[in-house]
Amino acid sequence: MARRSHNVQMFALRQPPPETVTVAGGDYRLVRVFKHDFYAATCLYEATDPAEVAKIVVKFGRENDFFGLPLAWLGRWNRERERTIYRALAGVVGVPRWMGCVGPLGYAIEYIDSRPLDHQPPPPPGFFDALHELFNTVHARGVAYCDSNKRSNILIGADGRPHLIDYQLSFRRRDDLPWPIRPMLRAAFDYMCRKDIYHLFKHKRRISPDELRPEEDAVSRRRSGWHWIHRKLGKPYRAIRRRFLAAQHDKGQLVSPTADLEDHFQPEKGTWRKNAASPHSKRAS
Repeated sequence: MARRSHNVQMFALRQPPPETVTVAGGDYRLVRVFKHDFYAATCLYEATDPAEVAKIVVKFGRENDFFGLPLAWLGRWNRERERTIYRALAGVVGVPRWMGCVGPLGYAIEYIDSRPLDHQPPPPPGFFDALHELFNTVHARGVAYCDSNKRSNILIGADGRPHLIDYQLSFRRRDDLPWPIRPMLRAAFDYMCRKDIYHLFKHKRRISPDELRPEEDAVSRRRSGWHWIHRKLGKPYRAIRRRFLAAQHDKGQLVSPTADLEDHFQPEKGTWRKNAASPHSKRAS
């Protein structure tokens, strides 16, 4: 149990996730925690007996209060939003298969044997062209991904193919809404799709510059007025947030309830956490 001085309210769960879960009629045991932040704990489970799906990823939405404010409703709302997104993208190669709900706030998807784009080594030739095709397919299904700036959300499969995970911020086009809401949301959807492609080509320019085409380079440097406003507002917020988290961590107060299950490379936490584990450190299964 965490000491009273530990600031566990900064995490989605008050305690470690369950050791076992039952999904789609199969029993799975906890192996490790990929990520545990304010909004959710994302965990790897493997089947205890032979099953069609040997490993699953379970995302537990926020259940913890924050300064006395109940936030379980946020975890439930996020779960339902993502379920709607996964339904819209069902069957798309590169989008994990939805496996079912877990408890009141969690859900499971099929595990993809892969590594995040922010890990080494870099992706194989042609990866970003395949990722562009995946984004086009996702957009054609009426979903703007909205989180392509994070390399950790873009996975390189064992076969070298791209996969997209974490649809918490994704935006779904709604053609069933009345005027004038429908055209306003459609304009927002089109803008977000363009930003998906902007970030895609930005990653390609920085990681695989030899494959970048001139027109892609131009898109990767094209920033709109909204992008400028977002950067001006977002940078100070992120800087303040990282300073706060770093101070909490240095004092020993920012201790995740799942810290013992997170002994692996997490570049995002490396922005404020000292002594982040190396990219080759993994919890034994």
